[in-house]
Amino acid sequence: MLDPVLLELALLFGLCIAVALVFHRLKMPPMVGFLASGALVGPNAFGLVSHPELVEHLAELGVVVLLFTVGIELSNVQVARLRRPVMVGGSIQILGTVVLGSLLAVFSSVDIGQAIFLGFLLSLSSTAAITKLLGDKGELSAPPGRMAVSICIAQDLAVVPMILVLPLLAGGDGSFVDTMGEVLSALMYLTLTAVGARFMMPPILDLVSRTRSRELFVLAVITLCLSVAIITAHLGLSLALGAFIAGFVLGQSEYQHQAVSEVEPFRDALSSLFFVSIGMLFDYRVIMEAPGMVSVSLLAVIFGKLLFAYLAIRALRMPRWLSLRSGLMLAQVGEFSFVVAQVARNEGLMPPELEKIFYLVAVLSIAATPFLFGWGKKLTRRRGQNERESTSSRRSDELSEHAIIVGFGPAGQTLARSLRSLEIPYHAIEMNAETVKSRKAAGESISFGDATRPMVLKAAGIARARILVLAINDAEATRRIAAQARRVAPHLYILARATFLGEVPLLDRVGVDEVVPQELETSVELTVRALRRFLVPDDEVGRQVKGIRDLAFGIRKEAPRDVQASLISDSVPGLGVKIFKVEEGSEVAGLELQKAELRRRAGLNVIGMKRGNQTFLEMSPDSVLMPGDLVVVVGSENRMENAGVMFRNREITKGS
Repeated sequence: MLDPVLLELALLFGLCIAVALVFHRLKMPPMVGFLASGALVGPNAFGLVSHPELVEHLAELGVVVLLFTVGIELSNVQVARLRRPVMVGGSIQILGTVVLGSLLAVFSSVDIGQAIFLGFLLSLSSTAAITKLLGDKGELSAPPGRMAVSICIAQDLAVVPMILVLPLLAGGDGSFVDTMGEVLSALMYLTLTAVGARFMMPPILDLVSRTRSRELFVLAVITLCLSVAIITAHLGLSLALGAFIAGFVLGQSEYQHQAVSEVEPFRDALSSLFFVSIGMLFDYRVIMEAPGMVSVSLLAVIFGKLLFAYLAIRALRMPRWLSLRSGLMLAQVGEFSFVVAQVARNEGLMPPELEKIFYLVAVLSIAATPFLFGWGKKLTRRRGQNERESTSSRRSDELSEHAIIVGFGPAGQTLARSLRSLEIPYHAIEMNAETVKSRKAAGESISFGDATRPMVLKAAGIARARILVLAINDAEATRRIAAQARRVAPHLYILARATFLGEVPLLDRVGVDEVVPQELETSVELTVRALRRFLVPDDEVGRQVKGIRDLAFGIRKEAPRDVQASLISDSVPGLGVKIFKVEEGSEVAGLELQKAELRRRAGLNVIGMKRGNQTFLEMSPDSVLMPGDLVVVVGSENRMENAGVMFRNREITKGS
């Protein structure tokens, strides 16, 4: 019996590859290709699969693995940041959709219990489809993606009480009090399962990791995932919810990244089977039998879910364009709707004729998701409203020669701290309303806005700024902001963050002056630390680092302040250029150059100095070094760092 099963799986995967290639040529998402493959091999078309239950089981396993990886990638910090969208936004979206679905069903002469059940079905969106699409487009951490995933998390958690309430809606023997007791018991069991996994998983993985066996680690991760999933299923909850909990617990450990890398191949293969299994539910005959009902139902699902998702995200004080994009992502029926539908069928809430229409509408809505996603991007790019900056603790129209920081996450906040400590003016633009509110209360010069909009950049004083720092991790948004900034301020210096080296040429084309790729900086840091363990001299380490940068994208992309120093170092090895600031209370503060004896004591020659807005290029022995002066020196690279002590405050130096 195994041979025909394996043959069917091989043919199924082969068909998936062929159809996905065709859809790729047509520039359509692979997800639609997988749905089409399922429709072709399903029982309502060619009927090529004689073991559909096997495909369904593998598809369910695919959803388990997918939600496991989603849980792993969620950190405590992200959950804390998303708790308001999950609690507030998710509640508004779910309750609003349930009420709308119930009203529509009641007006269609449907029993009130069935009406509420239909509201449950419509309130759930496809976490699998949304995360797959966002992952393929690299927008999982972008603001619209974060909002959509937050709402999905709330929906997934709401599945538990929905399933427990279904017997009550069917008019069973249980009372309302008994049903609520079951809901609270289920939530308590869920909490106990999460706490138990939190205490059990790290010691087990510690023990396995000591063997340094990749095979044992993979087996341990899979076993832990399936164990927690089975426990939650045994408690009357879903397998996928247990897998999500297991992934979230594992994501808080130091094994997070290794676990994701090991599970990722299984996730991609099995999640494709999920879309194939959904496609197998497609029945074209239902369209022929009731075209009007199918059309109205599909439009009601898409526009109803879009409406309440939009309102829920707007209630979080998010901009209109972001609410629209996230709402369009959520405008489909979810995989957990099939779980709820199966339970409802057993309870007598799902008549056969309604079930056929539901499955067809579900498949069509999921197939429409990639197109709605693309349409949302084009619509918001073309017609999105400009977000004006709010008044801040320091008005941006009063700033000049300042830095503009786009994105106030960890990278942006670190830069702001350094600028603030040096009394360099700056203004930040951030899309997270909570971050803006809290940082503004703390006295930050920050405003809420979408920096891809020219008016937001102009309001931040881009025409008067010295530098624009793009500290966000959304590659497409970075390119769009850079292009807008270059058009508004042609002479502005633009510094951008990138995740991968492959993004550098794209940022070059839109006029970014300097790019800091995380991929390259990680390589540089690893090289430096490894070479230092072998006691390699610093000058040789510097040459190796320079070689890495040159190999990555050439000398042109090095920071401009280092170019001349690099040329000097290449021509005269060991000779360097450095800028020191004369601090109040330092050894050289208030002294003439000849009395400071920089050449005798440190081998330094002063070649220039800046005091306030004045620049001195011709230095004489009687030139005085005043506190706050920026002094440019040439000298031995080996003695540069030691010479720095002469320019620092003596009290601070003694304390350190």
